[in-house]
Amino acid sequence: MNTLLQKLRFVVALFFAVALVACASGPKQVFHSFQINGRYDGHPNAEGKYEGWAKDVDLLAYSYGDQYRMVRNSVDEPRSPVYKGLNALPYGPSGVSGPMPVGEFLYVKWRIKATGEVLEDRVDLRERLPQNMTNHTLTFVPDGQQLHVYIETPFPRKLTRTDPSRPWVVAEKPTHLPSSSKRYWVYEIYPVLEAYPTPTNLTPEQIEKCLKLEFLCAVDKPKK
Repeated sequence: MNTLLQKLRFVVALFFAVALVACASGPKQVFHSFQINGRYDGHPNAEGKYEGWAKDVDLLAYSYGDQYRMVRNSVDEPRSPVYKGLNALPYGPSGVSGPMPVGEFLYVKWRIKATGEVLEDRVDLRERLPQNMTNHTLTFVPDGQQLHVYIETPFPRKLTRTDPSRPWVVAEKPTHLPSSSKRYWVYEIYPVLEAYPTPTNLTPEQIEKCLKLEFLCAVDKPKK
């Protein structure tokens, strides 16, 4: 009986030891976001209004790394029965935010509606992402035959000191194809690798707060 108990305790201890090793050796989890916005991200039309890339392009597949199923999907191998039988994937705006592995690559497959041409691109992100992806957002724009990849930082572009409920003033137009660049500092990492932006409108203290996603991080405290 004692021998059986000892064996049972050994098996249980071994199970937990293996589980702990598996957790420790798993991919590092970083709180950040992956976003798709084919409705609003894109070029302005003849009237100057910005239209999304979904007007011209069908999204067929995407994969931000291969460690997390919620940031990959395909019309050929849908991650859920909800997407089965679709001719194209939903183009958003949608996204995933939370602790997840930082992807080593981004794969996107798309179809140009006007011609039916199907294109795909796989971008190696290992030398392109910021050193710390915490509270940053990865997004992409299939622009005709070219894929563009962007990082949205948590830094508002411009301050307003008159209305604390709006810690930024929306600029006249975005700085890049993502519509979020009207409000936040955004930079391109593919095919052009731009430098990480310096939010000159923010103090070092505000930058630190924004990196922590503190509410109204860019608003100065009222003077007493």
